[in-house]
Amino acid sequence: MIKKLVILFIYLSSLQVFSQSFYKGALVFDLNTGIDVYGLKFSYKTKNINPPKDTSTTGAAASTNFNFGLEYGLNKWFGLGIKAKFDKYIAGKDSATHSTPTIHGTELALVANAHVVRLPHFDLPLGIDLGYSNLNYHLNDVGNNQIYGNGSYFNLHINPRFYIKRFGFNLNIGVPFITYSSLTSNNVTFNKYILADWKAAGISLGVGIQYRFLSEAAK
Repeated sequence: MIKKLVILFIYLSSLQVFSQSFYKGALVFDLNTGIDVYGLKFSYKTKNINPPKDTSTTGAAASTNFNFGLEYGLNKWFGLGIKAKFDKYIAGKDSATHSTPTIHGTELALVANAHVVRLPHFDLPLGIDLGYSNLNYHLNDVGNNQIYGNGSYFNLHINPRFYIKRFGFNLNIGVPFITYSSLTSNNVTFNKYILADWKAAGISLGVGIQYRFLSEAAK
């Protein structure tokens, strides 16, 4: 068994010598879509009430997303890039207001990838996204109540990429974390009496395409 693993490792290493799936100076643009499923914890504390009351509720949420990114190869094993992600949360009709909320989110992040497997037509980056997230929650009720939040975004991902020359397609599996530590509203009463935060952790699944610009520098 050990002998077979050694032979496999040597074989994969020999293939990577001739690999051009990722290299120093590569510039990779990707365009993707997917779905995220989150477990949520919403907490709020009343202000100007003695004693203050802390309340926490849990739930779940799902969103579809469209995202794109750009990564540059600092060397053949490591790349840095940027990512923009636009979310549309799936919401049902509210039983109290009889309206359906509109919920959108945006994430802007720096991306760091370790390219642990590089074959002629296959690239396997493992990495992290770290950045900013914004939430816009419109209740669509008669009072036009809206809730806003700015917070942090962190994601662990694995992103297999398949290539036909410079063009290819990819899969994406991630574990995202979003935190809005201070939600605000256009409702003066909400801002006056409530401190609220929203924390989410989930699973992200996506598919997309990518294109690799720039040629490998001559050695």
